[in-house]
Amino acid sequence: MTLDGDTPLTRHRCQMLKTRARLFERNPFLINVLFRCAIALAGACGSVSALAAPDLALLRLSGQKDPAEFKCPSLKSRPSAERATAERASQVEGDVQSGALAPGPQVNAQPNALKIGLWGDSHTASGTFADNMLEALRLPVAQTHPSFLAPTFGLKGVRQPLRRACLSDDWQLAMAYRTPKEGPENYAKSLSAIHTEQAGAFLWLDFRYPDPRTRLKWADIHLAKDPADRGLVLGVTVDDGIESIVQFTPGSRPRLRVQSEQPFATLKLRVVAGAMRIDGIAPVYEGKTQVILDVFSIPGATAKGWRVVSPAHLRREDPLAHGYDVVILQSGTNESLDPDFKVGLYEQQISASLSQLKAAYPRARCILIGPPDAQRSSNTLRLINDSQYRLAVAKGCAHWHWQKAMGGPGAAQRWQAKGWMQADLLHLTPEGYAQSARSFVSVVPIKPR
Repeated sequence: MTLDGDTPLTRHRCQMLKTRARLFERNPFLINVLFRCAIALAGACGSVSALAAPDLALLRLSGQKDPAEFKCPSLKSRPSAERATAERASQVEGDVQSGALAPGPQVNAQPNALKIGLWGDSHTASGTFADNMLEALRLPVAQTHPSFLAPTFGLKGVRQPLRRACLSDDWQLAMAYRTPKEGPENYAKSLSAIHTEQAGAFLWLDFRYPDPRTRLKWADIHLAKDPADRGLVLGVTVDDGIESIVQFTPGSRPRLRVQSEQPFATLKLRVVAGAMRIDGIAPVYEGKTQVILDVFSIPGATAKGWRVVSPAHLRREDPLAHGYDVVILQSGTNESLDPDFKVGLYEQQISASLSQLKAAYPRARCILIGPPDAQRSSNTLRLINDSQYRLAVAKGCAHWHWQKAMGGPGAAQRWQAKGWMQADLLHLTPEGYAQSARSFVSVVPIKPR
């Protein structure tokens, strides 16, 4: 439905209610009052639509043609940043539709596009390995895009395919590999989520990467209200435009599709009231996408993260209707550093994770990447690579023995002498990761189905 109510009187009432809402926002004892105030604000501005049964809602916004490059505000000055955002939002425009879209998410990849999903630890989180893998495969970097962004914004050691990301310190990060439970959890394929219940918490994203001309057609925000019996009010802005206020009613678990009158570059989210969780953001890019590359690697991660994923939930949430051509699970270094490491337990954990991964993407080629050599745990790394090889054969997957490709146990010192290993004799240098990626591609076939 098209929203209206843009009159001088409405704008005046809207601004008055926003000012009052900001006063409540700073008082933690009046959060319930704040939420009622936000509901009143929504009704006055005529820009909020209750989103009920359908799980996909469309929000249409407008922004500037060439938005300025933003600088992440100092966390200590967050309230002043909030005031600046609110002052820009002197009126609210928007077009919120519910249930008006074709079911199921969409990605604008070419029919023959190669689709790769990669889960791993710090060795693949920095992006150097993936970049050189693309180069070795002679794939176009400028036409390589993600289908899903993990909500690990700001996490040290993770390079997102973004020009910039800013988030306030009000968010908490949850990661599947740290989950003590053995039962299924509703994690998205990023195996991570951020959540907050702090009014004023913000997330800003600039999608102009790898080219400053890069723009989005739309972005789906995979979110959940936490807890489900509470409402949620968000402020959403694209390309330095006017902030729109969106209300989600108790009981709904929607995805919010943000779309602009023209392809956009920046997106800003602000929590006005309520508690929320973001499982990830699925961008759809303007122009051709020849390669889908999703890197969900997290420094410190182990292979056991997949064991708690619900394949049924993931299939409902996955923005790729047909999954991946290739799924890669890279692990072993962090397990090898555990003083209580046991080969049998490791094989159980990685076997459970690989079974879940294959259940989620049954048509994809699966590849296990073992850990590279490291001085501290060289012999344990050999046992882990051998275990992965046995499991890969049993599960019908390929395996790349990273340690053997380096020259076997003890190779870390030789690589350091060549400038390919860092001083910690645990992580590789950029040239070391480049050498490794080229070796990997020469051994393991990576191609569309």
